[in-house]
Amino acid sequence: MKLEFKPFPLYEFCGTEREIGQQYGEECKEQIHHMVNWWYDNLAEIIPNKSLQDMMAATKQFEAPIKDYAPELYDEIVGIAEGSGCSLEEILFLQGSYELDAAFPVFMACTSYACSGQATKDGKTLLGQNYDWYTASDVVVLRIKPKNGPSYLTVTLAGHLGQVGINENGIGQFVNILLCPKSIVGVPYNVIANKVLLQKNVPDQIRAITQATRAIAFNHMLAGKDGEIIDVETTPDKCGCILPDRDILAHSNHYLCHYLQKDDLNDQSSFPDSFLRQYRLQQLMEDRRGELCPEVMMDILKDHRGWPDSICRHMDMAGPSFERFETSMSMIAIPEDGKIYATANPCMNPEYILYTL
Repeated sequence: MKLEFKPFPLYEFCGTEREIGQQYGEECKEQIHHMVNWWYDNLAEIIPNKSLQDMMAATKQFEAPIKDYAPELYDEIVGIAEGSGCSLEEILFLQGSYELDAAFPVFMACTSYACSGQATKDGKTLLGQNYDWYTASDVVVLRIKPKNGPSYLTVTLAGHLGQVGINENGIGQFVNILLCPKSIVGVPYNVIANKVLLQKNVPDQIRAITQATRAIAFNHMLAGKDGEIIDVETTPDKCGCILPDRDILAHSNHYLCHYLQKDDLNDQSSFPDSFLRQYRLQQLMEDRRGELCPEVMMDILKDHRGWPDSICRHMDMAGPSFERFETSMSMIAIPEDGKIYATANPCMNPEYILYTL
């Protein structure tokens, strides 16, 4: 039975990072408490015989790297704990939950893209993604106005720092997980992603990624209002950059940078569809080159070639329970206009909601 889609709730917070965290925690208290249990229940499928306390002890190790890399975001994490009534360890667990997942078989798939210039209908930059993940998570949209820094609009999971979105300087970021055999005690992806959303331009976004002591491998699709597009692939100790082909770039869950491909575990994962999704999205966008706009991307992001492991992903009930995820967020951003269009699974919920910075 199809469930009625409720638009992702929008919240606005402002002040110092500590104050923003406190407001966030207070306003989203119920969702944050749910997400602590939600993450544990999902991770327990992948990491058996570990209690929530065991997992929190592991993510507690990220506290010092976070403080060193982004003390302002550490203050926000403390504020979230204070406002929500959760312990600091629980909020650190939320920030480091992807890293626990990445230490074991990874079960997250996303397909991201960017286009600009002659590829788009009006010359404006577009970027976004289909974010494939487990169901029943609490997704929130946050309009953040820091006292010292640019305002930004982010779509994220409740209790997490900002993950994907745009800021008032006209730059944006969307993400994909990558599979690499190495992980370290470093800065969680979630913290790096939020730091990227606080930058003044795309070069500074790149610096925020490359200068971090990264805990795991991740991919960052970056773009700006002036048409600049670049994709930054990472491992914990290396980075590689991919540039667009004729103003179009698509990415999924495998390395495109040739000198990082030797670190790629994707051929040993459950995501052989990554290669097909990336090629298919690039092809569909090229087919509509010069016409690309939010409405066209909404149509493209519903594509089912390779179903159920398609760009618009659906749960494969024949597989193990920990692989039963689907497109839970579909997003199209226009950095220049301060707009993000978002919905859940786009074929089941074709009406995208407009969120503005």
